[in-house]
Amino acid sequence: MKQAIILWAAAAIIAFIAGYTQNTTSSYYPINGTVDISSGEISYSFDKIFRGKGSYQVLVVGDFTNQTSMLMWKDENNSSKWNNIPLRNSNNELIGEIPQHQPMSKVEYRVRLNDNGKFILLPQTQNITMQFLGNVPSQIMQFYFITLFAGILLSIRTSLEIFTERPRIKMYTIFTLISFFSFTLIFSTVKRGCELGLIGGTKIAPLNELFSSGPVLLLSAWILALILVFNSKKSKFWAVIAGIATLIIFFFGRF
Repeated sequence: MKQAIILWAAAAIIAFIAGYTQNTTSSYYPINGTVDISSGEISYSFDKIFRGKGSYQVLVVGDFTNQTSMLMWKDENNSSKWNNIPLRNSNNELIGEIPQHQPMSKVEYRVRLNDNGKFILLPQTQNITMQFLGNVPSQIMQFYFITLFAGILLSIRTSLEIFTERPRIKMYTIFTLISFFSFTLIFSTVKRGCELGLIGGTKIAPLNELFSSGPVLLLSAWILALILVFNSKKSKFWAVIAGIATLIIFFFGRF
């Protein structure tokens, strides 16, 4: 019993570290920063993905007194026409909006702050490219992450089963495959359909656009793992290989 608790705790810690690392190193991770101005400092967090309904709200918070600001944005396929929108100041928050776009549309944007005659760009080094996606219901997103991280957790736990006296690798392999089956063929697919505007919209797209490389590779890896674990005398070896492959796909696959 004590050993099982230790192995589950170890699996949970590894899964948490993997999830945190993958999230913070993702190309979709928001651009965050803090900048000093004459009246104090300001902070911002600008998104690269927007799944909400309606327009996207750009927000800058800080110590504002005599500063004025402008939200600049343009459609990615329009290299010349910038839209300049004054940000409104509300309780030390500068707020502006980029109008709603069709799913998969991309815009570039940044904020220009006039700090008593000194112009400051946010972010200071580059424009941000953000992609509009169709709205995904919160329940779908919840089950999407639950099935994904359940699969990650179980895959790691399956690999750690080699440290037990009576390993139940076959059982854990089946449960891992069930998690990734649900994730890939149900929740990942529905989520992607919502993002593309295929569900709840009128857009028509090829079926292969519903499947991203990450979910498909995870499911394929554990179908193969199931076959090898049940038909090989080296089940421990294949369990470890499958667990390592899962983490590699999780870090480098497209989700």
